[in-house]
Amino acid sequence: MALILKFSEAIGLTTSTIEVISSFHSTCLDNERDLYVYLPPSYDSSTETRYPVLYMHDGQHVFAGDQFGESWEVHKTIDRLIGEDKLREVIVVAAASITHARLLEYFHDNPGIRSVFGDGSIGERYERFFVEEVKPYVDSRYRTLPDRENTAIMGSSAGGVASYHIGFRRPDVFGMVGILSPFFVLARTEGTEFVETPLYLKFDTHPPIRVWLDMGGAEGLMTVAHARDVAEELIDNGFVPGADLAFLLDSEAGHSQKDWADRLHSPLLYFFGRIGAPRSLEVHGRTKVGLIGPATRLYPNARYDSGFETSLLRAEYKALDPAIATVDPDGTIRPKSIGTAEIEVEFEGLRKRVTLEVVPEMSEMVEVDVTVEVAAETRDEDRVYVGFEIPRIKKGLYKGTFRLPRDLIFAVNVSKGFRSNEKGNVIRRFSTSEDLDLRYKVEEWEHP
Repeated sequence: MALILKFSEAIGLTTSTIEVISSFHSTCLDNERDLYVYLPPSYDSSTETRYPVLYMHDGQHVFAGDQFGESWEVHKTIDRLIGEDKLREVIVVAAASITHARLLEYFHDNPGIRSVFGDGSIGERYERFFVEEVKPYVDSRYRTLPDRENTAIMGSSAGGVASYHIGFRRPDVFGMVGILSPFFVLARTEGTEFVETPLYLKFDTHPPIRVWLDMGGAEGLMTVAHARDVAEELIDNGFVPGADLAFLLDSEAGHSQKDWADRLHSPLLYFFGRIGAPRSLEVHGRTKVGLIGPATRLYPNARYDSGFETSLLRAEYKALDPAIATVDPDGTIRPKSIGTAEIEVEFEGLRKRVTLEVVPEMSEMVEVDVTVEVAAETRDEDRVYVGFEIPRIKKGLYKGTFRLPRDLIFAVNVSKGFRSNEKGNVIRRFSTSEDLDLRYKVEEWEHP
């Protein structure tokens, strides 16, 4: 292993530093990858001080972008929070991912994974890589606080699922688990059918860990419901919202490095900082419900004076028109009769009212027609994607009709596959709040 890069960023009169450990070899995985290590501003000057550690995945995106994407810019968020005296100084260790091995490494073996991707997932070995190789190396090289109470693991998407599995399997090592936009469920269209396959293991235990779990409201087929279902499973196992479980619906966020960067401060404050006092309350979620139709939830978001934000998994709701609708403590709306109803939610002295509309019926699914015309020079791909796959009808034309769950929000590029998008980073944003007829034209591809 060789130290190939070290750079610093000034914070007041001190600097934080990022070191890159090149070609860190793993015997568990039989491969090599770079490790990126953030050292806080006082690390070089306070030579007797030891620091908590946050371990992360997809390290090449944690501090800087590459040709395939943006960055979380974790160092900038941590430096800012330290400068504002809101956060403990912390070491961050981010292990790079290996593109062709990423999904195999990030998923622990389970029936859902086998049914979708076949055999070969090696999440248990990836877990050992962190526990038996990375952490001992880091603890020996840097001045860490190595106990579980001062050790966190965090990731997004498939990295969120990896953090979930590792954290729940090894609570003796990791006392804090950050799960952002987790790829818990593979949702897909098969013809006109909508199919969901869980990709995670369920645990019926309550280990002594603190869990941060979130999801963006505009992540397409990675839905808020998937993350909320897991949150409710944790509550059933004894986790307490606001104590050892925090949840956030980031209502406008998509599935990107920038979206995770924008809300990173909240899990950091939850694990290592001062969240302060609540200052405002906003309520998200669909407010139009049917007497007949799928259940829906309200999501009250509390914002604190530190910038911390969380969704209240349990809250006090007051129905001002209980003959029309009431709301359970978990936010589930209970329609009673047709009409409108005022609901007031209260949290630590803050109050917010919303108006619910109850209609006779709302369907669980909506019908979405999609037509995509592509550039003339496009190779004859079997399908293109707009968050889900659209089959080819003839040269240059892709078309299909799909039944999708109501209330999904997509913010996507038209693509030919992974990292093969239409040119210009054109974002197509649409919501399945009602039946849709979508028509897109791709003038040019990034990689024809």
